[in-house]
Amino acid sequence: MHTKITISPRYSNIRQRKVMLGNSPINGIRFKPLALWLGLLIPQAYAAATNNQFEFDDSMLVGSAKEQNSIARFNQANAVEPGTYQVDIFVNGDFFTRKSLVFTTTEQGQVSACLSPESLLDAGILPSAIKTAKEASHCQSLEQQVEGASSRFDFARLRLDLSVPQLLMKREARGAVPHSDLSAGETVAFTNYDTNYYRTKASGNTTDSIYLGLNSGINLGLWQFRQQSSYTSYNSDKGTSSNQWNSIRTYVQRPLPSIGSQLTLGESFTSGTLFSSLGFRGILFETDDRMLPESQRGYAPTIRGVASTTAKVSVRQSGVQIYQTTVAPGAFVIDDLYPTSFQGDLVVEILEADGRVSSFTVPFSAVPDSMRPGHTNLSVAAGQVRNIGNSDATFADVTYQAGLTNAITVNTGVRVSDGYQALLGGAVLASQFGAVGINTVYSRADMWGDTLDGWRLGTTYSRTFIPTSTTLALAGYRYSTQGYRDLSDVLGLRNAHDNSNIWSSSTYQQSNQFVATVSQSLGEYGQIYFSGSTSGYRNGRGRDTQYQMAYSHSYNNISYNLSLSRQQTGRTRYGVQSAESFSSGNTQNIAMLSLSIPLGAGSRSPILSSGVSHTTGDNGNTSYQSALAGTLGEDQSLSYTVNGAFDSGGTGASLGTNLTKQMPMATVSGSFSQGKNYTQGGASARGAAVLHSGGVTFGPYLSDTFALVEADGVKGAEVMNGMGARINNFGYAIVPSLVPYRYNDISLDAKGIENTNTELTENQQRIAPYAGSAVKVRFKTLEGYPLLIKLLVPQSGSLPLGSNVYDSNNTVIGLVGQGNQIYARASGKQGKLRVKWGESANEQCTLNYDLQGQDMKQSLYRLELACNSN
Repeated sequence: MHTKITISPRYSNIRQRKVMLGNSPINGIRFKPLALWLGLLIPQAYAAATNNQFEFDDSMLVGSAKEQNSIARFNQANAVEPGTYQVDIFVNGDFFTRKSLVFTTTEQGQVSACLSPESLLDAGILPSAIKTAKEASHCQSLEQQVEGASSRFDFARLRLDLSVPQLLMKREARGAVPHSDLSAGETVAFTNYDTNYYRTKASGNTTDSIYLGLNSGINLGLWQFRQQSSYTSYNSDKGTSSNQWNSIRTYVQRPLPSIGSQLTLGESFTSGTLFSSLGFRGILFETDDRMLPESQRGYAPTIRGVASTTAKVSVRQSGVQIYQTTVAPGAFVIDDLYPTSFQGDLVVEILEADGRVSSFTVPFSAVPDSMRPGHTNLSVAAGQVRNIGNSDATFADVTYQAGLTNAITVNTGVRVSDGYQALLGGAVLASQFGAVGINTVYSRADMWGDTLDGWRLGTTYSRTFIPTSTTLALAGYRYSTQGYRDLSDVLGLRNAHDNSNIWSSSTYQQSNQFVATVSQSLGEYGQIYFSGSTSGYRNGRGRDTQYQMAYSHSYNNISYNLSLSRQQTGRTRYGVQSAESFSSGNTQNIAMLSLSIPLGAGSRSPILSSGVSHTTGDNGNTSYQSALAGTLGEDQSLSYTVNGAFDSGGTGASLGTNLTKQMPMATVSGSFSQGKNYTQGGASARGAAVLHSGGVTFGPYLSDTFALVEADGVKGAEVMNGMGARINNFGYAIVPSLVPYRYNDISLDAKGIENTNTELTENQQRIAPYAGSAVKVRFKTLEGYPLLIKLLVPQSGSLPLGSNVYDSNNTVIGLVGQGNQIYARASGKQGKLRVKWGESANEQCTLNYDLQGQDMKQSLYRLELACNSN
């Protein structure tokens, strides 16, 4: 069926074409709003045909235009002129790439994209399915090269869809990224900084604490240097002070994608998946699961606690401080630790504003690790241990995991050092009853002439019980015989013996340990959560037990939470063979009820939270906290908290506030609180700096893998999902975080561009980085001037409606509209334009324009020019 559609110059309406007629690019040029362009081209059109065909009735046009048939090319939906266009290519519905393609007229008279055999191979089409062109330079469409395939071009979105039978496509896992698409990035140097200043005056004593954390690096191709360190300073007006610089990690790493692995040289940690984690200085070679596609594949634990005042919270691992922050009174959560190790207890210390100090331990162990059939995981580590006293012993680890079937994974490993050997074997069984892991380790250690040997048996279990909505996220039991020793305990005891010190650890002489985490959904009645662990020891050391139970629910936007926790530390026995000492244990129980109430219906409404907690033990007390939190500003970059608290333990009432401002180059915050006998104040700043070939660019923060955006002349353009980052005066901005070995879409929002004569010719790109790379993404920009040209009528009469306007680079930059008017965007302040409505010389004319002397801040430049025949 074919329908003839007439065009009336008064009453019709054309649907906006986003690219050609709206604010999107055509041939790299972006046009002004649709209304202006339509007023020049066609006052009105209406299309309604079952076969998506259009027929414009030229007789409805005014003047000589009705004889020119110049708009016939718009008689088909998605009509496109031959030329070069930057398009998004989708293969069977999945995004493939964005690139510039040449569109030419085929023998059938249709305009199709030219696709080279190489591009079809890159798209995943089998070589055997691609027909060889008769002429090497011949432009061929998809249909001409692949039998049964078809293409469709959506001109409004500049999207080219390629439909290819699956039988002719390579079979690849979903989410797979070809190695050829991975980017190693630029040569850059960068640093993340995290500073915290904390000052308190309590009972006549003033103390100042300063913390600076640095996470820096240099990238040279695929080789990446990293350095993580911290500086702490403490001063008291009573004369006590300390200053300490800690080098947490220094290493060089390089991805090895051809074998799916990563190489690390320097200070690192063993994974802790099978053997316990060890800090060491040496070489680490291990499989990197991040290189696997998403459909086939680290870790840092979340810390929860309660502060009575505006407090400083520090986190240590293996005796090294890895984190510090300031928290408001009440419950807090820390979930942004840098992963320095995959296993190992975290010691959390809370320094209250009134001088009280409390601490607790967060145990961490991994869940069962089942693997797909045919997948393997190899880790080889060798070097000198560190962070175990003054020990400089050497060691070597080799672990191996392999998926045999869908249900069975086996693992084995060996660990050797001077006077120490350990052998591991185990398996993971996945079934409908859950995943069960069993590992057995035999150790043999020489201790001052005596030989100790023993066994450790560990079991883990994980399952979600669907009928009851119960998730047993982690349950593990471990039993050790009298003679079993972990390598870290052996080295620690030897070092303590040689230096007449004492040694203690959570694994030394441990006989058993049980860890469990359970969550239970109650549907509309809320959720129950439980986590806990208990560890038993030999030779007089008491049992350590800790657990937390919580119930949460919400009703009419009001959320409430009830939690009970217990921290029990048994009597600890320190010592070596020559000396022993004991510390008494302690028990602390905390019960807490909290409420959260939004003060309004909108997403920006402030939230009022209140809570009461009761603590028993040596420092037993009851405290009450309330806080009002919200954001300000159109971009919600300023957040505030006002809190009040009352403590029955003697500190009485307190009041405090905190402000945080997220800026394009950094995030800064400040806090102040006052209570009975104390005053507290503090400030912090967090940000990053990147040194690159174009200078230094500052940003809010950096993950290990990030992007540097370059877009000349578009200062103010915002980086989407960039933590508020915007293009600076030098044309750069930072995308703080990318997912390695995955496609990442990077976008710029043109709304904030300050220069009205500069625009983005593209606003989105896709990049797939190697882990640890710093990728520079360049966006094309155009300094263009919107021209509205009234053509002086030439001797031959009016120019054909819809004729293309070309610049000196033969790029289409505009069209001829009705009334002999042209809308075009020129790239320079003066130049020559060519109007073309045919191939012969008498079907073309040129015009010269000059904007010199005009106000260059106009949104539209109006000119009257003559178009002269060539």
